[in-house]
Parts: sequence; structure tokens; C-alpha cells
Amino acid sequence: MRGITSSDNPNIKLYRKLAASKKHRRESGMFTLEGTRLIADAFAENVKLHSVFVTESCLEKIERGETVIRREALDFPAERSETEVFLIPDGIGEKMSSTDNSQGIFAVCESLDKPPISDTIKSGGKYILLHRVQDPGNLGTIIRTADAMGVDAVFLAECCDLYNPKTVRSTMGSLFRLNVCETELDEVFPLFAQREIPTFAAVVDGDAVSLTDCDFTRGGVVLIGNEGNGLPREVSEMCDFRTTIKMHGTVNSLNAAMAAGIIMWELVK
Repeated sequence: MRGITSSDNPNIKLYRKLAASKKHRRESGMFTLEGTRLIADAFAENVKLHSVFVTESCLEKIERGETVIRREALDFPAERSETEVFLIPDGIGEKMSSTDNSQGIFAVCESLDKPPISDTIKSGGKYILLHRVQDPGNLGTIIRTADAMGVDAVFLAECCDLYNPKTVRSTMGSLFRLNVCETELDEVFPLFAQREIPTFAAVVDGDAVSLTDCDFTRGGVVLIGNEGNGLPREVSEMCDFRTTIKMHGTVNSLNAAMAAGIIMWELVK
């Protein structure tokens, strides 16, 4: 473990640039992690880490056994020798943090390896396709819920950045376990048709088929649209069916993440 004492250190500058810039994340093929639980999950899933930063206060807690990270986890074996671990002052950690109550541990992570989309889509599979979802917190929550529900994969078409720090944090480690693929509609729809997987457009329309009446026995792909505008008509018309969550009283819409959770419950049950 090497010490860093200056916020002008190139490794600190790299972390902060990655945390702030989607463009730099894309160009470098790396993103950032923050927090004990998230980084413990990265350790457990053998995610490729470029560097780990631990504040002095956090290291003290780790050594006392007060966190989910154990001290030996920071001693990477020879096969993980490319991962550098740095001890940093608490003040630098505060500047690196994007949360109100920093836990004092950060990492730079290589973008996750994903199988080809053609290998991901299988007959009978159950999938969620998000179109133009723009809130990082919603995106992360949907990924976390999909992991919990046992959805086979989540596809992203024109959505916000998968590696936005808020998205990554909101997945609570599910990003490392669930197959999440960035794609285009004209890439995946022919594959759904080839595998004979029915597609369902989630809409707010009383004339659409109730979600509870949909037949997912052959698998299915449910498309969920933008938080404010839903799915464009031309996208919903690409689907085999239109489905809606029937609501009572004067409520006529739900938060995108809440709606996705209800949809996934019906999809996989």
C-alpha cells in the first residue's frame, strides 16, 4: 500500500476526472466506485480494478473489523498485481466523495466485460429493455430490482450513462452480477424475432392489455420508456403487444423504477 499526500497526484486526478466526465469514462474504458459495500461486491465478483484508495479513518475501521471489507482483501494476490492500493488523508477523501457521508474508500474500475448481445438473447428468456431512461437513480434501481427478480438481462437504448457514479451506486453491486447491455433497437428487435420472444410495450393507456393478463410463458421483453414521456409511438408500434398497469382512483402514472418493479414481478413469476 502506497501513500498519497497531495490531491494533485495523477491517480487522484484520474479518479476525479472519471467521476465527473462521461466522455472520459467512455474514452478510457474505466469508471469509479465509492463505498464499502460496493467495493466489497467488486472484490467478491473479481471485477478488474485499476486502483483502490482508502482513507486513514477507513483503514482504521477496516483493521478493527467494523466494515464489510476485511483487511486481507486489500492485499491483492500476484494475479491481481495490476491493482494498486493507496492510503490517502481523510481530507483528500472528502474531495473525492460524491456523497454527503463518505465511507472513505474509492476505486477505479475497468468497464465490465459483457458477452455479445446475440449470445445474451435466448429463446424463453425474460428481459427488460429501457428506452431513453434519463435519471441515473432510476436506472440503477431498475438494474438492482432486475437482479433481485431474476430477469435474464437488461438492455439500454439511448439511456443515461450506465457508469454514472449515481447509477453505479444505486445498483448496490447488481451491476457486477446482472448482464446489462447498451444497444440499439434495430440491433435487438431482429434477435427477439429470431428467438420468437414476444415484445411488450409498457404504456399508460386504458385500452392496452392489463399487465396481469399478459402471457409470459414463452418469455418476453418488456419495453419501458422515458420518465416523462414514456415510449414514442413508433417504438411501441414495433412491439407485438401493448400492456399497462391498471390503476385505481385518481392515480394515472407511476415512477419509472416503481413501474419497472411491478412489471418484473409479473414477468418472472
